[in-house]
Amino acid sequence: MMINMAYLYEYIDDLLRLQSRAVEKYNHKGVLGDAREEFVHSEIKSRIDNLANRLHKGEVYFKDEEFGQHDIILRKRNTLNSSLGRQIRISSEECAAIIEVKTNAKLTEIRDFEEKSKRLKQSMPNLICGMFCYKINGKTSTVLERSGFKFDHEYQLFERDSSKKTYANIDFILCLDDDVEVNGTAHMKADITYSKGFFLKKEHDEYELFHSAPFSKMLFQELMRADELNV
Repeated sequence: MMINMAYLYEYIDDLLRLQSRAVEKYNHKGVLGDAREEFVHSEIKSRIDNLANRLHKGEVYFKDEEFGQHDIILRKRNTLNSSLGRQIRISSEECAAIIEVKTNAKLTEIRDFEEKSKRLKQSMPNLICGMFCYKINGKTSTVLERSGFKFDHEYQLFERDSSKKTYANIDFILCLDDDVEVNGTAHMKADITYSKGFFLKKEHDEYELFHSAPFSKMLFQELMRADELNV
């Protein structure tokens, strides 16, 4: 029997959210972060063939420059696996993708990752840099404004507007949040709402906005694209 693939990705989205909520009861920040990251790793490994042995977490550097710890690192094909235990220290030249996983991403953390992505891409322009956020500690509308979109209250949708655009180097931002955001009121004084969840994908110099779940499919597509770009 054929499986409707949209349902599969909806299931994966729900599974990621449920696992994140399930670990909330354990009041230990280090454990919470590791549990979420490992679960994302396990889903990627089980869904995409031929990536399992090249998916890591650890420190990234380039020559004398340190880029710190990263949650998901996709190592290029035909490179040495230099991991020690569950961690790796790896040059950005050997990375196909670097992804930050955030439970509740601050706007300053997205800003900092934008700057880090710019520095990483100076030596590796094909490197895919992305953020996987369960939630964002700030307004969805602010993140989208900084990506080149503005909310039109009359038509109740996001349209292109680069007047406040500041992101240009992050390749994608995924927000898995299924809560709603209120953005003003309509003519009948009813709240204008939309889902906080979204997927932003960089295409050339602009971002494409996907505001309807499921989003896990696009995460997998970005990892597969990274693997093909950096052969």
